[in-house]
Amino acid sequence: MSSEEGASEGTEGGSADETMQPAATTEAVSQTAETGAATAASSQGEGRRTQLKILRENVGSLNRDVGSFRKSHEASAKRLEAQIAALRKDLAAHTRSKDLGDHVKSHEAGTKRLEKQVASLRSELAGLKASIAKDAARSRAKQEATLAKILAKVSAKPKVSAKPQAAKKKK
Repeated sequence: MSSEEGASEGTEGGSADETMQPAATTEAVSQTAETGAATAASSQGEGRRTQLKILRENVGSLNRDVGSFRKSHEASAKRLEAQIAALRKDLAAHTRSKDLGDHVKSHEAGTKRLEKQVASLRSELAGLKASIAKDAARSRAKQEATLAKILAKVSAKPKVSAKPQAAKKKK
């Protein structure tokens, strides 16, 4: 039972507060309702601001993490593509060689080795691209979920307590 209900029951129920005047009781109820509403509104507003601040910080942190992850994967992909380009250049140089009489065996072995390296680098690059795509999709989904939660919390209307309204109706 709140102090508002106790004050209103005291005037209506005919208890020990019968000696109080009705005007004084109504005035006390209105003062109590105003201070209770002001306290609840300020604490609820501060709590909501704090929650929003925390959510903003979390979203900012998530955005930074996604950005750094994306940059590191792009750098890895560029490095692998550069290695593939260098290997292709070496392979092209070996295949254009006109003096194959003396170097036939070494050339064939080198060509096979380079082809294996190119194949393995291609498979690594394909795996890395697939991993980047999955991680980016996962990060976008996580970011969208976080933003949806934030939007839901921000757009949710604060619940109004029924008790202050009951005190106003009794006046």
